[in-house]
Amino acid sequence: MLQLENISLQVENFYIALDEDLAAFQQKAGYSCITGCSKCCKSPAIETSILEMLPYAFHLYKNNTAESVYDSLLLTNSSVCNLYKPLKTDIQKGGCADYPHRALICRLFGFSFTRDKTGNATLFTCKDIKAAYPEVYDAANTEAAAGSPVPLATNYYNQLADIDYNLSQKQYPINEAMRLAIEMVLNQYYYNDPLNEAFKSAS
Repeated sequence: MLQLENISLQVENFYIALDEDLAAFQQKAGYSCITGCSKCCKSPAIETSILEMLPYAFHLYKNNTAESVYDSLLLTNSSVCNLYKPLKTDIQKGGCADYPHRALICRLFGFSFTRDKTGNATLFTCKDIKAAYPEVYDAANTEAAAGSPVPLATNYYNQLADIDYNLSQKQYPINEAMRLAIEMVLNQYYYNDPLNEAFKSAS
């Protein structure tokens, strides 16, 4: 197995454990995202690391779509995530086209905690959830302040950095991070594929 693929598998396993943590917290807290909402997906300010997008890049490569998606990312002028796909219905406003391979920030937002300037853990969520579940929001913050264990976003970012520090540190606009991750995967296979080596030697 190539080293980069092994790193990607570690990220996938990390995501599985993370999703279990957040699902447990969500069930205990008793709230969810607003039905039909995808406002966070449409934010032009989403940033992520190359490491977070490696599982997505390998998924594309194994399904023979890496090059076509890479080309589309080169051509796009939009700062909105390339995976966001709007739906023209009154109820469903759109969402992620590849939910299992979404970035870390997409998993954490809404159901994890950050620390405020005083060091207190505060639920990291949107104003719509705060408005829809004010009692849940207040209760979650109160429990966190009392010392109850909560999913802290910084802890998960640190766990991700433990997998590969260099690939985790720099944050890029999400479409650029996707492009760079795909480029890295394509280059890795190009330089490790015996057929490519034979082609390069012959040329």
